Amino acid sequence: MQRVASAYLQTQVTTTSQGDLVVMLYDGALKFLHQAKAYLAANDMAQKGITISKALDVINELDCALNMKQGGSLAGNLHGLYLFCSSQLVKANMKKDPAMIDNVIRVLSGLRSAYAQILTLPEAQAAAQQAAANLHATAILPPRAQAGTASSGGKAPAPGAGARMRAMYAKQEENKSGAP
Repeated sequence: MQRVASAYLQTQVTTTSQGDLVVMLYDGALKFLHQAKAYLAANDMAQKGITISKALDVINELDCALNMKQGGSLAGNLHGLYLFCSSQLVKANMKKDPAMIDNVIRVLSGLRSAYAQILTLPEAQAAAQQAAANLHATAILPPRAQAGTASSGGKAPAPGAGARMRAMYAKQEENKSGAP
């Protein structure tokens, strides 16, 4: 059953649009935070710490996916919110304070809801199709070009959240299977 779920998740991650991957990241962080609260209530501090750490990893991934140059003040504001969430979670972990986790849940829930709503707009769907076409064009480059050094001497774009999430998933699968 574990392999079936893992294969399903891998297929879902590799075939999902970048916008939907961002929503999935929010969902994952929120899931980990709810688990952390449950572990805290059960006085299982080890698991609480592990799930908070996982939520912090997701928040870091969301923060790293921001394009500060093109995103302008919106990207800057999101960066500030992600920084706030991270600091709240570190404090919540140390102080064992579920209210601080609730603060982060409220922030991330609001962001997730807003982002999911934006994805339904026709303008966002058109932009997603254009981005997919651009990604397809870079996906056919040789692996060295995708790493940032195109064979023509130029630089390929840095991987987006989707590429990093796929790489993170692949690394987790390697660790589970015991591969080096």
